[in-house]
Amino acid sequence: MTAVPDIVRRRLTGRVPDDRIRTVDVPRHDTAEAAKLLALPDLASAVADALDELGVGAVLTTDALAPLAPDMRVCGPAVTLRYVRANADPAVVRSARSRLVVGDRDLYGVARPGDVAVVDCGGNRDWALLGGLSAEWALKAGLAGCLVDGAVRDTATIVGTGLPVWSANRSPRAARHRVDTVAINDVVSVAGVSVRPGDYIVADADGVCVVPFEHLPAVADACVTAQAAEDALVDAIRSSADVEELVRRTSTRHTPE
Repeated sequence: MTAVPDIVRRRLTGRVPDDRIRTVDVPRHDTAEAAKLLALPDLASAVADALDELGVGAVLTTDALAPLAPDMRVCGPAVTLRYVRANADPAVVRSARSRLVVGDRDLYGVARPGDVAVVDCGGNRDWALLGGLSAEWALKAGLAGCLVDGAVRDTATIVGTGLPVWSANRSPRAARHRVDTVAINDVVSVAGVSVRPGDYIVADADGVCVVPFEHLPAVADACVTAQAAEDALVDAIRSSADVEELVRRTSTRHTPE
């Protein structure tokens, strides 16, 4: 059983039993690494290129997970939550007073400011696992954003809070009495991609990138180098009198595609 230190326990509601909290010690890089990436104008695209170059990580399109608003962007280490469906009708669960646990608030409790909540909904797309109240709680805990492989609701309220959220779909029906928390901070699956606590989530309007924790510094450095080359090419394009001059200026050097 995970030993939950007092400083963390004071942030927990107690709804999730300790044996379902796999760890509270999530690896995190210095915030300067994430800052390098957040400074990029086309965040997810730049990271996707670096992942291709290094042969690591995974990329999800907006068909899998889409932001609730086009200007949302995030980069931070994952804290994770895994659900399973209840094995009975919600009315039966409610009347039996079964202790099904919705674990989002305790997930936020074990998180640190700048973390990204990643929620594995066990294949559920019918009921919302995150809504306006959950978004407010996440912001109070300092979460940088949330990734939900399932439905969310209260979309207008969530967007109004400013919390960046990506989801598989939306549904007005709540998940309480319909799901149970299996684990906090264990390996989860998001649209078929494994995410470990501490892996970095990078996302914007173009999609979501999952960067393995150990490769984040190399990815960040590759992105900074590529951005400098792209900026130089953009300057050449804009300052050339015409395409002929542009071709002459770039024909003797490698330029980004």
